[in-house]
Amino acid sequence: MGSLGTGEILIIVLVALIVFGPHRLPEISRKAGEWLGKAREMTRSVTDTLDAEYGDITQPIRDLKGEYDATVGDVKSIASSVTDMSFDLSEPERQAGDGANDAPDDGVSGEDGNDASSDEGLS
Repeated sequence: MGSLGTGEILIIVLVALIVFGPHRLPEISRKAGEWLGKAREMTRSVTDTLDAEYGDITQPIRDLKGEYDATVGDVKSIASSVTDMSFDLSEPERQAGDGANDAPDDGVSGEDGNDASSDEGLS
């Protein structure tokens, strides 16, 4: 139904029910359905006529659109596989968490390079 959401459709039905009443609402719904059907048929007719008249002119554009869609699909699959590979590459680091990611214990415990145990002696 385009950009209409469920809540908006319910509000339209509720307003129509209040304005037209419950007795006329089925008749109005039927008429609206007929009008929509006629509009779709007219749109289909115009589209078919334009395709028949200008099909040769628009064929190269359709071919380019097909190539574009295929390229976009390839790029998306490559991006997906690259994303999957990045997770696969980071996985061994997580599994090797037995101290592989810990900082080496060289006695330096701060940014200033002072050991915490040596600070106690200075105080």
